[in-house]
Amino acid sequence: MELFDCGAVLFESREGEESLRIECAVTPEGALEVLQESDGPLTSWCFEESPHRIEALVEPLDLKGLMEYLHADDPRQLPAILRFEYTGYDCFMRLRGLLKRLGVPYTVFEAAIVR
Repeated sequence: MELFDCGAVLFESREGEESLRIECAVTPEGALEVLQESDGPLTSWCFEESPHRIEALVEPLDLKGLMEYLHADDPRQLPAILRFEYTGYDCFMRLRGLLKRLGVPYTVFEAAIVR
């Protein structure tokens, strides 16, 4: 199974020189990955790098609570379901808020800002 087969773009925008893309996918191992990538001068000013990537990962064994909440039978259904419920420029933050409310553990990967 290819990663693309179980993925969805939740938000994508290009305004002037700045772009933002948020997508989610289920890995072949069954983990849920949500990736936010921004690129442009504002991103560079905020994070001192461009493009800037933030990734949230929910391990396969931790997906049960999210799947029950969204009435999903299979992790591969999650990207399509999330695309209906979690779209817009702030969907990454709202999805992380949902995971916190449900008590679903997740890991965030983000390059540290070096000053």
